[in-house]
Amino acid sequence: MAALRADLVFSYWIYVWYILYAFKFTMYSPKFALILGVIDNLIMLLMMLLYGTSRRTIFYFIIINTLIKAVPLYYLRNEVIKTRDIYFLGGLFLFFVLWLHVNKQSLVGNLKLVHDSLLYGKDQTPFMALVAQIKKNYKNMEIL
Repeated sequence: MAALRADLVFSYWIYVWYILYAFKFTMYSPKFALILGVIDNLIMLLMMLLYGTSRRTIFYFIIINTLIKAVPLYYLRNEVIKTRDIYFLGGLFLFFVLWLHVNKQSLVGNLKLVHDSLLYGKDQTPFMALVAQIKKNYKNMEIL
């Protein structure tokens, strides 16, 4: 099965939101969303450890989530979470679910695909698929 497109993974939407906020294109802070994402990732990491997921997958999981969640959260450490930020997150999430529907996807199906891919090292998430493709291309490269 092919990897999910990045636009079908909510974490990447939150990262884009963070970039827009960092460059002052929006007044809504993604701090609350990033905190929820880090909590979800800590639970996922615990599950990966319990399921015996490969060290390689765990390593890449930590790298990507440090880059798209922990670093932005550190940048926003002094931000105050406002009610409007939480409402914006709710609206963004509803729009994301609508986007999934338009793309003939389901929220539950995507969550299952992401979790199964990470737990069992299937490389179906956007970053893991990219790393696997780079590795494959590197192995197939001929040196003249």
